[in-house]
Amino acid sequence: MPRPHEILLKTLGPETIIELLSPFLAPGKVERMEKVIAQRLSQVWLVVENLYDPLNGAALVRTAEAMGILHVAFIQEREVKALPVGRGKRLSQKITIGAERWMEVHEFDTFEAAMDVFSRHGLRHYAAVAPPSDVGNANVELGRMPALLAESTFVPPLAIWFGNERWGLSQKAVDVADAAFTIPLHGFSQSLNLSVSAGIALHHVVGSLRARTADGDLPEPQRREWLARCLLETVDRPEALLRELHARQGRPWPL
Repeated sequence: MPRPHEILLKTLGPETIIELLSPFLAPGKVERMEKVIAQRLSQVWLVVENLYDPLNGAALVRTAEAMGILHVAFIQEREVKALPVGRGKRLSQKITIGAERWMEVHEFDTFEAAMDVFSRHGLRHYAAVAPPSDVGNANVELGRMPALLAESTFVPPLAIWFGNERWGLSQKAVDVADAAFTIPLHGFSQSLNLSVSAGIALHHVVGSLRARTADGDLPEPQRREWLARCLLETVDRPEALLRELHARQGRPWPL
């Protein structure tokens, strides 16, 4: 499904949108956007397979965006009570606080469709699995012991995989993983909330990458495109305003 304002961005181009809309933001707002975009990581994906609770999905999106992650992918093959479809349209905005507007939320209804996209991005896959226990990972054959999160090495471009809150990852997800890791637990509780687990893992992965450089990995053309997207998302009624500005300057409206 196309992102909102996609036609405007494609037709007018990022630079025209930046030129015309930037003056309508409060002082310092554009600079703040540029700073955030400069720290975006496009080579770290969060992948969630067969999400059960859409509230967890909303929390995951918000956490990933706060960490500077650009891509979150939901693979939804199982029948569940609610799905995050249409670029997060069913994600609770009370929880996301609009985080989905500043990133790419991908949705796939088959495992194969997701893997096709991941392959084009050259992603390495890291599977989050439960710590060894009498019940942990009962639904899959791991083939090898997972490494502790703190002892794992994550090499971008990469995808961090988390499974269903009830069943964990599927066997095919575990099988495609280049490595598996686990978050050690030291209390009586033998599990963590999905969004908490993802937050811990992303904090570790992103922290190790940012230790090398504080900057993100978006090339300059993509940074400018995302700045234009942010402006379109922020300015009230951007299409009407752009039409008016074109008319004032004697420019023909291309749409």
